[in-house]
Amino acid sequence: MVTSVAVAALFAAHGLGFATARLTGPPYERARRLVGRTRAGASFALTAVLMAAVPVAAGTALPLAGAAADGATLALLVPALLVVTPLLVAVQAGTWWVFRHRVTGPSYL
Repeated sequence: MVTSVAVAALFAAHGLGFATARLTGPPYERARRLVGRTRAGASFALTAVLMAAVPVAAGTALPLAGAAADGATLALLVPALLVVTPLLVAVQAGTWWVFRHRVTGPSYL
């Protein structure tokens, strides 16, 4: 229960940090009040690092021998990951490039 509340609070703080980096006007002011007097994007970067650290910290508690897959499974998964990972990275980079500017008003297609 405590872990769930902490993770939910971390995600909420991350969303507020993102809002201060992307929004303008009254929504930006509201998010800025909740985040505090940090630079725009600083709380977003901090919570991103914390969000990456949570699963890594949880994974260190696992015994490696019991958590690793057998050789046949790895022989199947590794080539698939080598093909799919560059595609996912390219799509993520493209999404960040398209939505890189602050939101200044409604943008309808």
